[in-house]
This record gives sequence, structure tokens and C-alpha cells, in this order.
Amino acid sequence: MTRVVLRIDFDDKRYIGHGRIELLEHIAELGSIAKAAKAMNMSYKRAWYLADSINGTFAEPVIERQHGGRGGGSAYLTKFGQILVRDYRGMETRALKLFAKPLKHLEMRLAPTKRAHR
Repeated sequence: MTRVVLRIDFDDKRYIGHGRIELLEHIAELGSIAKAAKAMNMSYKRAWYLADSINGTFAEPVIERQHGGRGGGSAYLTKFGQILVRDYRGMETRALKLFAKPLKHLEMRLAPTKRAHR
């Protein structure tokens, strides 16, 4: 299935893209960076680094964290974090609609996929 994947580079070091948005969606759904990491087959350390990087990209927090305790820590998206995810997914949808015709023309010209030898 052809898809458009959007990456927004704010400068040389700060960006937001499909994977980071997916991490935010998992955090929102699961309430935990650790659970989000597991859902994405990613190490907790990597997920924590990405969450910290996303928060550092913007002037206001995207993710709020509450450190462990008996049941472990939790995390949730701030109002701005929810808006960020919504707006990003909206841009993705609009881009796919905008490029639907040219993508269809490219898809029709794709080479057949090669079968693996057994």
C-alpha cells in the first residue's frame, strides 16, 4: 500500500515525523512511555530519549510524566500534545489526497515484486 510519510524539519536538529507521532499516539493510548516502547518494539531508553527530544523541540510540553511509585510511572499528552498529533495526522491526510493522482500513476508503473526463492 502506498502511503505518504510526512517529516517536518524545523531546523538541523529538531523535527517531527511519523515515528515520533506514532510514539505520542501510543503514549496517549497506553498512559506510559514503557508500554508505548513495548508496543513499538523499541527499547525504553530509546522511547524515553525520543519523548525528551519531542518535549525539547517545542516551547511548551508535549508529554507530561509522573515518575514511578508502586505501580510505576505514567505519561500523558498535554493539550498541546493532542493538538500536535491531530494537526500532523491532518497534514498527512491532506498530503495523501493532494498527491493521490500522481501516486496512482506511479503505482501503475511499479515493477512486479520479486518472489523469494525457496
